[in-house]
Formats: sequence, structure tokens, C-alpha cells
Amino acid sequence: MLAFDVATMLMKFFRRALVLTAILAGNVLLAAMFTTTLEPATVAAWNSYIDRFERAGLAGQPMLETRKLVLSDLNPSGSGVPSGYVHHWIGAMRLANVPVEKVRAVIGDYGHWQQIYAPDIRFISATHIDGGSEYDLRMVSEQTEGPMHFAFDMHFRVGFEQSGDFQLAESRSYLIRESGGGRAPYTDLLPEGRDHGILWRLNTYWRLKQDGTATYAECQVISLSRRPILGSSSLVKARARESLKATMTATARAAGRDKLD
Repeated sequence: MLAFDVATMLMKFFRRALVLTAILAGNVLLAAMFTTTLEPATVAAWNSYIDRFERAGLAGQPMLETRKLVLSDLNPSGSGVPSGYVHHWIGAMRLANVPVEKVRAVIGDYGHWQQIYAPDIRFISATHIDGGSEYDLRMVSEQTEGPMHFAFDMHFRVGFEQSGDFQLAESRSYLIRESGGGRAPYTDLLPEGRDHGILWRLNTYWRLKQDGTATYAECQVISLSRRPILGSSSLVKARARESLKATMTATARAAGRDKLD
């Protein structure tokens, strides 16, 4: 999973910045100060980053040496794109006495994602593409904090495949639009890439392998946003880490492990 969790993390951070600015500068200046435009050069650099990552191939990479939950920031500087910020995190864990098929089933259990991962999902649908193992996934989300509301209509292509000893589940966003009013259902979606810059792109890559009687489960999430506001990169990173931890923990719990080491 992780798509919604990362969106939630970014929304919470930018909401706090927006609330602070509203107090200091007044609501009249809010939209003008914080709306932004996704530039073609930013999109091109994002595509290059993803292309390099995917050409390296997940299945051929060694598993992380871990008996406990491991979380790591793979792009700590956020570099790689002009006028943007690439968030790239990895989480890995081994689930004792859990078959890999159980973890795979949790990741693809879209009908229960609200209960497993995110009660703030307002709508979710997954449609088979050509009856195969690929899905067209749509999520409608809404978050509130005090007077501020942020909401998104997010669309993904999700594919499941076996590659060597690994089962892969890969999700790539192809359309993310923010609601102008921040409430679902939406009648006021902003033009793509002309919004607050909280979430422009979001890809998630799961890699699963049976490891004896345990399952090795690894999740990488790569997202694109505007640069963090007011030099608050450390806050963004802390929230990203906690979001990834929550996703891994929720996956483990739904797969039958009540607690991670």
C-alpha cells in the first residue's frame, strides 16, 4: 500500500504551514503565497528518476539484512528535480510464520483498505484491466485539521507479477488532482499540477519473498511534491518515516502478526 499514507503525511505537514501563514499573513494572502505550478522540467526530471530506479530492477537487488523493521531515506537531500522534491523511502521486515501469499493478499485487498490502512479514504475502486493481474485504482481522500481541509482524487495503475523468487506489486500514479475546497465529493478539482504542490506524483513498489517459514516484505515509496516550506525538511522526513512505519505495521497486523520486533 502506502499511497494514501504518504499523501496523508504530506497533507498534514503542508496544512500546518498553511495554518501558520494564515495566522501571520491573513487568509487573503493564503492562496497566492502557497499555490504553485508543476513545471515541465520538474516532470521530466521525475520521469528520469523513476526510469533509473526501475531499470535497476527490483528483483535483482539483494534483500536487506533485517530481523526487525528497517526504515531508511534513500534520497535524503530530495534532489533530482528542479522546482520540486523527490521523497524516496524504503521499509523492510520479516514476518515469522506468515506465508507470502497472505501478505500479497493484504496488499491487494482493496475492499478493506479503509479498515487496514486509512479510515479517511472516502472512496476506493479497483477495476481489472483486460481481466489480468493489473488494476486501475482510484482513491478519493479527505483530511481535516482545524479550519483547513485538503483532499485528492488519485488514480493509479497497479500490477502484480512473479519475478524469480519475488512477488512484486507496483503502483504508479497517472493522475492526481487536488480539490479546491478540500472536501469530498469533489465538484471543484483544480487543474492538474496547478495546486498547493503537496502531492504531484506517487509510486509504490512492494517486493515479497518466502524466506523459510517467514515472509520478507519490502516497500519503497517515491513521491514528488514542491520543496518543503520554510526550511522544514526535518519535519517532512520525520512524518514520512512515521507514515511508512504505520503502513508496514498495518500490513503485518492484517497478515496475522499483532506486533513487529
